[in-house]
Amino acid sequence: MAFYAAGKVAQNSGVSSAYEIDLQKNVQEGVVGFPLAGGQVLLYNHIPWLIPVLSLAVSEEYAASFTRWALLMLVIQVGGSFLLAHALQIKNEAPPPPVFFAGVTLFFPFFQSLLLGQDTSILFFGVALWSVGMLRKNDWLSAVGLALTTVRPHLCLTLAIPPLIRHRSLGWKFLLAAGIPALASALMLGQEGVLDFLKILQISADGTWHGMNEKSMFNLVGLLIRIFPLWDVKSIHVLGWIGYAAGIALLGALWMKGEDNSRLLSLSITIALLFAPHLHYHDLTLLVIPLVLVNARNKFFPEVPLAVSCLALAFKPLYYVLPYLLFSALLWQAFNMPDA
Repeated sequence: MAFYAAGKVAQNSGVSSAYEIDLQKNVQEGVVGFPLAGGQVLLYNHIPWLIPVLSLAVSEEYAASFTRWALLMLVIQVGGSFLLAHALQIKNEAPPPPVFFAGVTLFFPFFQSLLLGQDTSILFFGVALWSVGMLRKNDWLSAVGLALTTVRPHLCLTLAIPPLIRHRSLGWKFLLAAGIPALASALMLGQEGVLDFLKILQISADGTWHGMNEKSMFNLVGLLIRIFPLWDVKSIHVLGWIGYAAGIALLGALWMKGEDNSRLLSLSITIALLFAPHLHYHDLTLLVIPLVLVNARNKFFPEVPLAVSCLALAFKPLYYVLPYLLFSALLWQAFNMPDA
């Protein structure tokens, strides 16, 4: 609904108005057919350069718009799975079997992303491209991949800062790849539009608006809120930001010490997700990448992503437990992997 509202506002009032909360509210009320309270509006708090794409994807028919967007995300996810397959470097050089592509494309968090109409596929494609670039020592691939991850700026920073400490040549390429769409976004929005965007980001950071639902998040903040429901939320936010900074510092030390390989990539993705200040279930789509990378270091089992999805479905009562078990397993395996 938030993506639809941004696209419709851009169609009706121009891209520069896409972050006006009242206009997003009007569009959403037109879809649901009843008035919404201020805090009930599902805010579009994503990156500005997606708005022109959204304005092309949406129409007056909400269901048809949803279908077009979901199909686009599915195509991008399939493209990311081919990138991931290319990065595996399987010893016999045989292409991965269909069960591998089924496991990546049907990974359960991604399926939830499709149901919610999220843009997680773009994030996944960017991280897959970054991973391939780092493994192939191709700075431009890495830079473009990191630029795509700006759809989640907090994850982009965690993934970008540590390797940039070691690879200075990657820095200017990333700034160029990310700077061009950022400049285009600022020009599209104008001064008032940029201020509206920053206002929505501030609302998102506070975590109090309808739809933010921090107690349902799968990061450190969500875990602390569920375990200590009587704690002051602001104190938990402070701990969350401390964990976020500590995660970046730890990854910086690991990148300075190690070489570019699947071990560092797996650690970076897993730690970035665990300590992200904002993370819902659909963002766990990224976990399929370390699942594949750490799995491929020894004997490659292409069934692993599909098996993890089946476990998530079979043990639905453990919905809030399994992701943290997966975090722990991936971190343990990655930390115990020797550098390539």
